[in-house]
Amino acid sequence: MSLLSLRLAAPTSAQSFAQTEALPPPEIPSSPLPAPEPAPILPAQQETIQRLIEAEIAGSQQLTDRVDDKVRDHFELTMNLLNLLITLLIAIPIGTGFVFWWLRQSVIDRLVSDIRRQFQQENEQIVKQQLEETVTARLQSQIVLFEAELDQLRADFEQRLHHLYQDAEKEKELTVRELGQILAAVGQNDTVPAPVGYRLQELTGRLKSIKTDSPNLTFSASDSLKTAEALYLAQQYDEAVAFYREALALEPDSAKGWQGLAKTLRQMGHPSEAVTANEELIRRHPQNPWGWFGKGYALADMRQYEAALPAYDAAIQLEPSRSTFWKQKGYALTRLRRYDEALDCFDKALRLNPDSAGTYYAKADCYAAQQQPELAVDHLKEALRRRPDWQVRLKADPDFEALRRSELFGRMFSHSTY
Repeated sequence: MSLLSLRLAAPTSAQSFAQTEALPPPEIPSSPLPAPEPAPILPAQQETIQRLIEAEIAGSQQLTDRVDDKVRDHFELTMNLLNLLITLLIAIPIGTGFVFWWLRQSVIDRLVSDIRRQFQQENEQIVKQQLEETVTARLQSQIVLFEAELDQLRADFEQRLHHLYQDAEKEKELTVRELGQILAAVGQNDTVPAPVGYRLQELTGRLKSIKTDSPNLTFSASDSLKTAEALYLAQQYDEAVAFYREALALEPDSAKGWQGLAKTLRQMGHPSEAVTANEELIRRHPQNPWGWFGKGYALADMRQYEAALPAYDAAIQLEPSRSTFWKQKGYALTRLRRYDEALDCFDKALRLNPDSAGTYYAKADCYAAQQQPELAVDHLKEALRRRPDWQVRLKADPDFEALRRSELFGRMFSHSTY
């Protein structure tokens, strides 16, 4: 404790003591008396005074400590503020310098980046241009080589295609020529022997393959017509119709085309379409007897026998020497039960063609319809002698159902040499 503190504390202690131990004032006599001697201090009082002094001193010490703490706190705060101010005064120039340095470095980095990017772009442009020039040059050289190779391949392909075309054309011509020879031998017959039928199937199959494999190969109207006729004889009617229509598309006035189309449609069971085709043939070629004959035949298939007779008569008038016309007219008359006229037609047909198996067969049908089994069997024998393969047809023909129940019919087959 400092001396000043002790000095300040002493009066305070005395004052406190006076306040604590307040004694009554002594009575002052009215007359002057000599001053009395102070009473002696008792040990107890002295001890009390000592305690009070010590307590006051202890309290003064605590107060002094608090004052010192406050002073110290204010001093530390002041020093901290001064240190902060000094730090700020020192840091501001440094921070400013750092900011300027950072800005300068940023500008330098930006410039370096821009220059580097520009340099990179220029290099890329140069490299790209060089690559383009190199690639273009290589491509041009490759294109030249490729075009040369392509031209060579095209030339080789065209040459090979030309050879194939020539081979296909040659094969087609040979096939069509052979078909023409067979068709000329067959004539107007609608049926052919089995070996001829097999050969026709081979030839028509070859022509269809040629047409499929060589689509650019042209078929003339004559080629298509011969192919259609061969397909008709081979009983491939759907394909025959297609080739007939193809021939008519190339040559619409072809009488053989319309005639063949009509008879094929009739064989396919389309008599009304056959009538239409025959009428088109008559319109284009009114003097062609086959148009009239085909119309009559198709009408007969539709059981319109009365309507068929004028068509047959027109055909006979145009070509009276055709035995087939007389035969079919006789069949229509048989269906109309005009048997005498029918037999007269059959006789005329046989005079024109004595070997006609079909005429004998139709005449036998006329006799069977008249319930004349002997004459019917005799004419059937003549028909089967010429066409033994008709035995199957005969056994299934409904026109001979009654005759098949007779003994004559059974004996005909038991003694037959067909």
